[in-house]
Amino acid sequence: MVLGTQEIRQSCIASWRIMRGETEALQQFDLSADGFWRSFLVIFLLLPFYLLSLIAEHALMVEHFAMQGQENAELAVGGFQLYLGKFLSLFVDWITFPIFVGFLAGSLGLKRNYGPYIIVRNWSTLIILLPQTVLYLLYMAGIIPSELLVMLTFPIIGWVLWYRFQIARVAGGCSFSISIGLVVLDLVLSILISASFTRLFA
Repeated sequence: MVLGTQEIRQSCIASWRIMRGETEALQQFDLSADGFWRSFLVIFLLLPFYLLSLIAEHALMVEHFAMQGQENAELAVGGFQLYLGKFLSLFVDWITFPIFVGFLAGSLGLKRNYGPYIIVRNWSTLIILLPQTVLYLLYMAGIIPSELLVMLTFPIIGWVLWYRFQIARVAGGCSFSISIGLVVLDLVLSILISASFTRLFA
């Protein structure tokens, strides 16, 4: 069970079309049971992007501590433990939301479209990471300052939430209120998991 180049390309194009509200783009995904489980392998495609984000976030924290005049700023924000905790939280987050939604699918009216919803959500993460990755690269290259990086991150977060909403509407066939609820649930779970692992590995 591997991801081929053609499937990656086709699923990314379809994810972009879903963002634009094109329901027919669903047919570009492999919506079979095998396609469902294979979509979880997307996490391995995310790892390089995630590592870059951790490096950039670590650099931001070091810069923050250094500006405060704190000595040994690199040590103050953690090292290997920080990275280990973040990667573990990524894997836990990756499977927790689908499990939660799986249990709630019946009451959410998502039982029929649960598979397509999760498949699109998994694949769309590749598209979602692109804007922030570009910002991190610009910051690491010294092209933009940390202040501008932080400022530009906020509209990207808003776009991500809207994109998740579109996925619930188009792929999940959910109502407006259920779509909002799924976005909030996704966000809250991610925050709780990240905070828990940060405290555990601090």
